[in-house]
Amino acid sequence: MDLKQLKYFIKVAELGSYTKAAEQFNVAQPLLSRQIRQLEVELKQNLFIRNGRGVCTTEAGNILLKHSYAIFAQLDNLQEDLNLAQGKISGTITLGIPPTLSKLFAKNIIRRFYSQLPEANLVVVEAFTANLQERITNNRLNVALLHNPPFQSGIDYDLLTQVQLELITRKDNPLAQKSQIELDDFQQIPLILPTQGNTFRQLFDNEMTKLHRKSNVVLEVDSKELVLDLVEDGLGNSILLPMVLALGQAHPQLTAVKIAQPQLPCHLYMATANKTKPSRLQTALVKIIKDVCLCYFPNSNSKNI
Repeated sequence: MDLKQLKYFIKVAELGSYTKAAEQFNVAQPLLSRQIRQLEVELKQNLFIRNGRGVCTTEAGNILLKHSYAIFAQLDNLQEDLNLAQGKISGTITLGIPPTLSKLFAKNIIRRFYSQLPEANLVVVEAFTANLQERITNNRLNVALLHNPPFQSGIDYDLLTQVQLELITRKDNPLAQKSQIELDDFQQIPLILPTQGNTFRQLFDNEMTKLHRKSNVVLEVDSKELVLDLVEDGLGNSILLPMVLALGQAHPQLTAVKIAQPQLPCHLYMATANKTKPSRLQTALVKIIKDVCLCYFPNSNSKNI
């Protein structure tokens, strides 16, 4: 058994596919399959069984997967200890972040990271919550910031803050003169919203369904910048986090109006895989993220779930 075989095995187990794993490593599938078969022969165990969608691990495969994660975690710790002996933390770590938060404070996270950890490397992936959570599950991300995620086993969730979604409209719109708007009003208000795979859209749709009301969605647009441009052009209104208006001075004609009865809470979580003990680099990144969040959300309280 060698480390390359274990790396191939882990990736097939995570992706449920020899083909996808071979693509990830940029190797021919027959070569990857032979390496795993050699591992099975050496261990005298079948590690995978085929199903309709690919492969899944056997009981022996599950045991090997658990130990494989531990082996590579120990190797990472060894490298960290050697680096610490030289007074530095190095290595590469990946962070996933939704588009709105990326625009809001990703730059601050990146600046602090390289200021505090000059020997390390940070890879930032921008995607929606569902995609980021899947990547955490498949061990393709170390840390992710998620909006209202469905909790899953194998992931630790740290609640960073809760922010209410609000109506984004033009300042000269009569709606802007209201102190608050009820969800019942959205039957008439023309809305420009993200598509239904978006976390905010799902939250809004679920609350409207509970009220047995139908919203007036006139456009579906996933780009926050384009949504704000369209609202400023008077083509409709939107429902977003109010801090999107603080991303720059490009939309001075827009304002936010509170939504009540019921509110639309957006819980921001930091998610990390709990398959192995976090590395020192991950611990350092987590602290940086929390420090940056405190600058934007001073009343936030972290809570592990």
